[in-house]
Amino acid sequence: MKQPSVTLIGMGPRGLSILERIAAYARHTGICLRVNLIEPNVCGPGAHPPRQPQYLLVNTVASQLSIFPARDSVALGPSFATPSFTEWAREQGFRRFGEQFFETETACGSALTECDYLPRQLLGQYLAWAYAQIVASLPPTVTLQHLRQRAIDMFEQPYGSFVVELENGFSVPSDYLFLATGHSRNNLSDEEAWWRKFAQDHARYNSKLGFVRHAYPLDKLTAIAADATVAIQGLGLTAHDVIAELTLGRGGRYLRQGASLRYLRGGSEPRLLLFSRNCLPAAARGVNQKGIAGRHRSRFFTREAVRALREQAQHQRGSAQLDFDRELLPLLLREMGFAWRAVHDGVAPDADYVLGKEEGAAIERLLFPLRGVQFADAADFARFFRQLLEEDLHEARRGNLTSPIKAAADVLRDVRAVLQEVVEHAGLTPASHRKFLSVLNPAINRVTFGPPRLRNEQLLALMDAGVLQVAAGPNPVIRIDEEGSQFALYSKFAASTVIEHVDTLVVARLDPFSPETDDTALMRNLLKRGAVRPFYNGNFHPGGLDIDHGNHPIARNGRASKRLWAVGYVAEGAHYYTHALPRPQLASRQVEDAERCVGELFAALASLRGVPRMSASLGATATL
Repeated sequence: MKQPSVTLIGMGPRGLSILERIAAYARHTGICLRVNLIEPNVCGPGAHPPRQPQYLLVNTVASQLSIFPARDSVALGPSFATPSFTEWAREQGFRRFGEQFFETETACGSALTECDYLPRQLLGQYLAWAYAQIVASLPPTVTLQHLRQRAIDMFEQPYGSFVVELENGFSVPSDYLFLATGHSRNNLSDEEAWWRKFAQDHARYNSKLGFVRHAYPLDKLTAIAADATVAIQGLGLTAHDVIAELTLGRGGRYLRQGASLRYLRGGSEPRLLLFSRNCLPAAARGVNQKGIAGRHRSRFFTREAVRALREQAQHQRGSAQLDFDRELLPLLLREMGFAWRAVHDGVAPDADYVLGKEEGAAIERLLFPLRGVQFADAADFARFFRQLLEEDLHEARRGNLTSPIKAAADVLRDVRAVLQEVVEHAGLTPASHRKFLSVLNPAINRVTFGPPRLRNEQLLALMDAGVLQVAAGPNPVIRIDEEGSQFALYSKFAASTVIEHVDTLVVARLDPFSPETDDTALMRNLLKRGAVRPFYNGNFHPGGLDIDHGNHPIARNGRASKRLWAVGYVAEGAHYYTHALPRPQLASRQVEDAERCVGELFAALASLRGVPRMSASLGATATL
């Protein structure tokens, strides 16, 4: 029998975890295997290229990031050293110099701490290094080929194997296939296409006019004139990157003055206006006081509670689908309230704790600060926005075991696995699923997965320097000013409507993945032929490919190919929150998926008759 082959399409962090598991299983089984990696860029970094400015930061404490599995979370551990991101950076000689990090062989600067947020360029270097370590660990039974191309199509053969077509016309035959394509882009909406055409047609009348639909790579922002007015749509992590590029990237710098910063202009910054649907700042991460592996232990919002509710729903309604607001949100709020009360009182409540009014009101304001609030005018909202920032920074500096509200917010991060149990594979009713993703999930992202404290300190400094301002209140509307050849941003307040005219509109958010709107040739072709289908919960499409519980994509005809797997962002929809990297010493969804899928791959290979293996006694390849 010929040597079996497996192909990985996409070699960012998800593909890296798949390759690491292949290496572990290949060493253990001795099975001979050919591995094809289809990735146009360097393998490993994915969306974190090693070459980018230092001022672009990872939004997670570096000590809580790793690409490797925790030793007790997999059947077969790696055969080489598996440092966390921070441990690797220390080993490479990186030290802190003010707000920057450099490699040095001296004792200058400061040693990295467990609380440092490192530049994304270092994360890219770490992931590229990890790829090299994994490749070096491959046994001689594995033949590896990296094809620096994009896959544009994939055909399943009658006997179950595949042929992958590359953009250069080359075809790659493969017996097994993994889709790990990561983040991608959507086609323009009708409104966005209109904005782009307007910017193109009217640039002759306003040389500063522009529409930037995708912020990355950020070097495209160098075309924005220094005297332009720029509206940044979004207040999340991408928006912070755009702000950094248009300030620090334009020669500006910050001076620390105690707990605050002062911004010194570089001289070529454009005027920056911030807006989004809710126009709320992302909460800063609290100082981590839990250590590397510390996390809140759930008492109420647990997997056992979810399963009990499903059994009850199945018995009472004939369906195990749940209503999040009615059946699960009370448990989640109780869990958050327990953490709030434990920190506030200095002692954990009793096991029969119920959510109290004080902590309930605090959590309500944390998640939904706009509820029941009206603003007279733009100045009124700007004061509200700044107060939110300042209060949040105060609580973030106190830390996640000292601030009651940061302890409550951290619960949302620590119960992610339970949320996955709740949401995944149509675990909620379609209406509840839609509401969860449109209302609660954005609030969770805003208060739990926000930027380092430094970013919000910088926001305040930029506002004080007059470089940046909040351009709108909640629910602004973008219109076109044909006569002025500008975009116009409308915000309606209780006593007035404010209009801000804008030269350049930058969309600062990542696209959610949907095969129906994805702009890649690969997904377009797979969908057109029915090789895959979008995931639907009833009539609601939350995104992603339809997959079974083994991560096998389901075709239009309802059949799942057992030789094909989809992992990571392409499964965001049937799965929930797939983009978090592993944490040291803890079980990780990314690793769990890789372990299960690769374990199934090698079980299939082991069942084949005549598959070549390396015999330890013979020290050579034999057909066993």
